[in-house]
Amino acid sequence: MPYAIAAKLAHPDRLVVALAGDGAMQMNGINELITVSRLWRHWTDPRLPILVLNNGDLSEVSWEMRETEGNPRWADSQDLPSFPFARYAELLGLAAVRVDDPGAVGAAWDAALAADRPMLIEAITDPEVPLLPPHLPEGTARQLRDTLAAEADHEHLEDQLRRQALTGVQANR
Repeated sequence: MPYAIAAKLAHPDRLVVALAGDGAMQMNGINELITVSRLWRHWTDPRLPILVLNNGDLSEVSWEMRETEGNPRWADSQDLPSFPFARYAELLGLAAVRVDDPGAVGAAWDAALAADRPMLIEAITDPEVPLLPPHLPEGTARQLRDTLAAEADHEHLEDQLRRQALTGVQANR
């Protein structure tokens, strides 16, 4: 969010898009929304779509611990408290929508790009979708499979890994 605000201050006539996870939004993004709510009326182009990927987890750290350290997910350090990002943005006078259906994503973006003010899109996402590079080294992949096998919901996690691997193979053709 700070970079999006800086870009908007440097070029108030241009469209700027901000993307953040729920962890980053809880660390400082909710405070930056206050700044946006104060400044946007001075921008030539008031649009600032803000996408918050909300999965209730510090996903980057959770998956890094699994991939590089072979440690299973530790909920006490990774779970985030629930926060109503869209409702909070509305309280600040910004436009907002909460999206929990993939079929509603296009309409949410259309609304954000047509809005007369900054708009926050709170997208509810699955914390079990791996944040993996397209080609995972075999040793890392083996360690990750072993780590996931020790977790309670390992079938769902393994299914997500298979889907992502298949998508990566198809994209590289």
